[in-house]
Amino acid sequence: MPSIEILSSGRIDERESAFPQAVQLPNGDILCSFNVGGGAHTTGGSDWARSLDKGETWTVEGTILPKEGTATNALKLSISSNGRTIYAYGPRNHRREGQRFGEGHNEPILCKSEDNGKTWSKPVVVSLPGDRFEISHGVLPLHSGRILAPAATLESEKTLGKQVLLGISDNNGDTWEKPSVAFEDSNGVHGYFEQKFEEIRPGLIIGTCWTHIMEGVVDVEDHFVLSRDNGLTWSEPKSTGVMGQTMTTLSLGKDRLLVMYNRRYGQQGIVMLLVTFTEDGWTVHHEGMMYDPSSARNRPQGLETGVDEFAGFEFGFPTAIHLNDNTILATNWSKENGKFGVRWTKLRVIW
Repeated sequence: MPSIEILSSGRIDERESAFPQAVQLPNGDILCSFNVGGGAHTTGGSDWARSLDKGETWTVEGTILPKEGTATNALKLSISSNGRTIYAYGPRNHRREGQRFGEGHNEPILCKSEDNGKTWSKPVVVSLPGDRFEISHGVLPLHSGRILAPAATLESEKTLGKQVLLGISDNNGDTWEKPSVAFEDSNGVHGYFEQKFEEIRPGLIIGTCWTHIMEGVVDVEDHFVLSRDNGLTWSEPKSTGVMGQTMTTLSLGKDRLLVMYNRRYGQQGIVMLLVTFTEDGWTVHHEGMMYDPSSARNRPQGLETGVDEFAGFEFGFPTAIHLNDNTILATNWSKENGKFGVRWTKLRVIW
C-alpha cells in the first residue's frame, strides 16, 4: 500500500516569519527563503537560511530584500533547470496600515543569485497587467529554459482571484512576454488563490488553486489545470475533489503526485495525499497528516466575506522539493507557542 513516512521535523526560523520556499543546489546545500515580521501578515522583508546537512539544521545568512519604506515583500525561491540561477520572486506590497487583503497595490518582483545564494541582485518588476496581485509561489523554471511567473489578480472586492496569470520569459527573466491565463472561470463564479505550479515532465505542467465563490469568498473544492505546451495554453479548471485551501503538488513520476493542502475546517492540519491524476480528475490512494496543530474549527458565523477570516489563520503554505538523497523536504509556516515561524519536515514516500 502507498504510504508517507515522516522522518524528522524542526524549525528554521522563529522571528515572526512565514511563507517559506526551499531549493536544493547542485552542491547539496539547501536554501530556504521566508518573510520576516508580522508572520502571515507580512510586515517586513525576505531573508534566507542555508542547511549543509540535508535540512536537519539551518543558519540564517542574510536578507534577500529588506523592507523599503512602507513597501514589504515576501519572496519565494526556485532554481533554474541547469542549477546556475536561483530566483526569488513574490509581491512587493504597498499597503497602508489597516488595509485588508485585496486593498492597496503591489507589484511582482524578481531577484536573482548567480553565486549559490551568497549575494542577490536588485529587484526588477515582472510585467503583468494590473496593480494588485496575490502571489503564492516562486517562478517556475521549466526544462525548456522558460520561466513562468504566477500571480492572481485582485481587481476588486467582488472579483478577488478572477484570473491567475503567468508571466512568460525565455531569456532568464530579463524581459516578459504577454502572460497566459492559467485559471479563469468561464461562468464568472469561481476565483482562485494561492496558486502552485509543477512541471510533471518536459512541457507538461499542472497548476492547483484554492478555489472560492467570488461573491462572499466562500470555499469550494480546490481546482487544477494542465498545460502541454510549456504554459502557453491551459485546460479548463476542474475540481480535484479535495475540500481544502492552499494546495501544492510534487511530481512522483508518470501520473503520480504528492499533494499537500491546508485543512482549516473540522480537524485542522496540513494534509498529505498520494494521488494519481487524469485530464478529468484525481484519485486519492493515501492520506496522512504532516502538521497537526491539535485543534478543530468551523467557519465563523456572521462573516460578511471570507477575507474577514484570514487574520485568524495559524498555519499554512506547504511546499515540498525532492532532495538528492531520495527524501522529500517540506516547509510550512505555523504559529506555535504564540509565535509565527517556519517549520521543515523530512518525508519518504513509499509507492
